[in-house]
Amino acid sequence: MTSIALSIGVAPAFAQTSTYTVKDAQSGQSFQVGYGITGATINDISVSPQDTSLIISLTSTADGNLTMTLPRALIDAKDGANDDQFFVLVDGADTDFAENKTPTDRTITVSIPQDTSQVEVIGTQVVPEFGALASIVMVIAIISIIAVTAKTRLRFT
Repeated sequence: MTSIALSIGVAPAFAQTSTYTVKDAQSGQSFQVGYGITGATINDISVSPQDTSLIISLTSTADGNLTMTLPRALIDAKDGANDDQFFVLVDGADTDFAENKTPTDRTITVSIPQDTSQVEVIGTQVVPEFGALASIVMVIAIISIIAVTAKTRLRFT
């Protein structure tokens, strides 16, 4: 029995693994954020477009770790076409974290001390600022400009 437990690995006590649905209030889009947490429970995850960040509210009862798989469509950090570093704040203080990247998501692991109430992940972009309606309005505006320009050009010739 002991060899089976050692070969499989033993989960940390009180580990919580789940997904959380984050909904962007502006666009109405929903994103699934996978997470694993020890020593705490997540109360809420919200998007802050003005700060290009994801805010995780939690209740921490002991030292632990938070691992989150963040879809790039929800939050990302880019410098041109290249990946840039996230900034991670634990109760407002900058902290070190580990990160793994794939083309579709980025997974971060951060230590959370006892009594932590908030973790903030800051990127360079969070949920596209312009939804489908804004794209439609832009297309209509471009078509209108082309039509007006074409009519005006005919008058000058």
